[in-house]
Amino acid sequence: MIRLLIVALLVMGGTVAVLAVTFKQPLRIDESTFLLVERGDNINRLASALEASLPMPPLVFRAYARLTAPQGHIQAGEYELQPGITAPRLLALLRSGNVVQRQVTFPEGWTVSQWLDLLTETPFLVNNSRTELLNSIGEPSAWEGYLYPDTYAYTRGESAKSILDRAKSKMNRVLTEVWENRSGAGEVSDKSEALILASVIEKETGYDLDRPLVASVFNNRLARGMKLQSDPTVIYGLEDFDGDLRRRHLKIDHPYNTYVIRGLPVAPICNPGRASLEAALNPPASPYLYFVAQGDGRSYFSTTLEEHNQAVIQYQKTGRVENYRSAPGVTPH
Repeated sequence: MIRLLIVALLVMGGTVAVLAVTFKQPLRIDESTFLLVERGDNINRLASALEASLPMPPLVFRAYARLTAPQGHIQAGEYELQPGITAPRLLALLRSGNVVQRQVTFPEGWTVSQWLDLLTETPFLVNNSRTELLNSIGEPSAWEGYLYPDTYAYTRGESAKSILDRAKSKMNRVLTEVWENRSGAGEVSDKSEALILASVIEKETGYDLDRPLVASVFNNRLARGMKLQSDPTVIYGLEDFDGDLRRRHLKIDHPYNTYVIRGLPVAPICNPGRASLEAALNPPASPYLYFVAQGDGRSYFSTTLEEHNQAVIQYQKTGRVENYRSAPGVTPH
């Protein structure tokens, strides 16, 4: 009897030792692999799904998972499994909830339409067809200007609308912060006007050093009751713009055409970044009333129409600038 007990203990001890060694063995995966745990999945389904990769029988893996159940429940989501991961570390990962974080980036100056285009192409989002997005947000123009350009993390199965909601909340936070720290030198009277002016500035230049001076030009023109004459505002209001701004476009009477209306357009024309918001609310004092693109990303600023027209001849009418950039006071072809 004693001998049988000793044999049983030895067998049991040997089994434990073998299992201990087995659980130290990594899963049979040669490269990074993604594992999707659906809501409602149990350890039986996961063991079956991982059977080819486990260094032990699925039955043993399931038993170990149940023995260690007090360590936590397996959480739904997408997990990245790296080569070298063992079964205990795998279970710890699935219980941690450290799911894969993917990213989508929206540049400064993009319109809502461009945001929607990108979201429809972003992998692993749900409800991200253009039809579903339009159904969820309503009229896109109501969102224009209110989405903060940034990189947003998301998880597999998240809705596209949730990213837009986060971007809207962030724009509200940033706009409020910049508004509360404004210099008071600008002509805008509220946050909505600040957002509109910032959107125009964003479209006018991508050169950081010029952004404050562009803001000062528009601020000076607003203070004098001059029309802003900003090409991007005209373009935004055109339904079928082919990339060639013509004289006839400047005469079209729509609420974004700052060659026709005085003051700011009726609403933002894009989603501006923080730098443009700060420029709109903290314009430096300057004598400038005009600017024209030089063709290298920078702008040339002028105080008189005569000087400005000479700059236009030098920088635009010589044919060195293929893409026309706004220049208040200029009438395009």
